[in-house]
Amino acid sequence: MNLSIENRIAVLFISLLLIVLVPVASAQGQGASHGLTIDVQRIDDISVSGSPEVTISEIGTWTEMNGASDLTVTSNAPSDRKIEVSATATGSGNSNRGAVGLRVKAQSTPGGGGESGWFTITTVGDQAFSDGDFLTGFKNVDASYGLTYEAQADVNYNPEETMSIAVMYTLTGA
Repeated sequence: MNLSIENRIAVLFISLLLIVLVPVASAQGQGASHGLTIDVQRIDDISVSGSPEVTISEIGTWTEMNGASDLTVTSNAPSDRKIEVSATATGSGNSNRGAVGLRVKAQSTPGGGGESGWFTITTVGDQAFSDGDFLTGFKNVDASYGLTYEAQADVNYNPEETMSIAVMYTLTGA
């Protein structure tokens, strides 16, 4: 069989097309799929960092803390959330409990609403600690907030005993 160059090229071209197109055509007719479920669990994480300390050198004046402290919150809850604050006295300086005042504020609030305002944990002359809502009315948050503590003392504070206060932050529903 004598084929011209043009015919040979045409046969070669058709053969190459068949080699390429037959597997592609048969692969297009086959397939499989399945559904995928994505289940995201509810996340409500809260943490504090830093070891703030307040050194008071003047009686009756609010004194800001030394060092830094941050409150980090992550929540994907679709409902309003809030952060409650509570405190307990720790250590050996409990005799100073009524002679000291302590308050805290957040440098920015969830949603970027500026400072939170002061939350007074205890006041001079008061033996009890106040518990309550610190930051409220937010949801879907992943942020860190700088905390500022201030303390004051009266003349009844015994400087030979250091008072320690454990401050607890709790993330709950609004």
